[in-house]
Amino acid sequence: QSVLTADIEKIQDTIVNVDAVAFDAAVDIILEAETIYLVGVRSCEPLADFLHFYLNMIRGNIVLIKTTSVTEMFEQMIRINEKDAIIGISFPRYSMEFANDRNAKVITITDSIHSPMNLYSSCNLLARSDMVSIVDSLVAPLSLINALVVALCLKRPQMVKQNLETLEEVWNNYQVYLNDEINFVDEEPMLNYSLIRKDSADESGQETE
Repeated sequence: QSVLTADIEKIQDTIVNVDAVAFDAAVDIILEAETIYLVGVRSCEPLADFLHFYLNMIRGNIVLIKTTSVTEMFEQMIRINEKDAIIGISFPRYSMEFANDRNAKVITITDSIHSPMNLYSSCNLLARSDMVSIVDSLVAPLSLINALVVALCLKRPQMVKQNLETLEEVWNNYQVYLNDEINFVDEEPMLNYSLIRKDSADESGQETE
C-alpha cells in the first residue's frame, strides 16, 4: 500500500511539474524528425522498449540503442544529424553531448531539473522516479511516455489509422491474430480519446444543469 501510494504521489508531482510547452515541442519534434534515436539503459531500458514499440507503429525510422558500451553507442549513432532527434531516458552524458554536437534535437525524460543531461536538451520532460528500497519507480515516466504516444496519435490520426489498417491486413493474411482478438482500427481507442473526454464533459455539464 505504501509503495502504490508513493507512486500516486509521483504521478501527481509529475502532472504539476511537467512543462506543457516542452511537451508540445517534443511531440512536434518526434513527428518531424527524419530518424528518432532512443536511448534507455539499465532499469530504464524497458521504458525505451515500450516507446520504441509504439513509435515504430506510428511513424517508423526508429533506432533503439541497447548498449552500455561507449564504442557501440557511438557506432549506432554515427549517422545522426540535424534532421534527426534523440530521446534519452536515463542515459550516458556522452551520448547526449554527441547528438547535440551533431545538431540533432535532444529530448530528455529525467527526474530532475538539475540533471546534467538538460544542458544538451531541446525539451526537458520531468517525471519523478525516486527509489523505493532498491527499486526504481518507473510509474511516472511510463505514464508520461504513454501521454506522449497518445498525443502523437491525436495529432496525426489518419497516419496512425493507415498504419494500423496495414498491420491488421498483414495480421489477417498471416493469421497472426483471430478476428475476435484484435480490433484496433474499428475501435481506435487512442484516436477517439479526445472525443470520449469531450462526451464525458458534456454529460457532466448536463447533469450539473
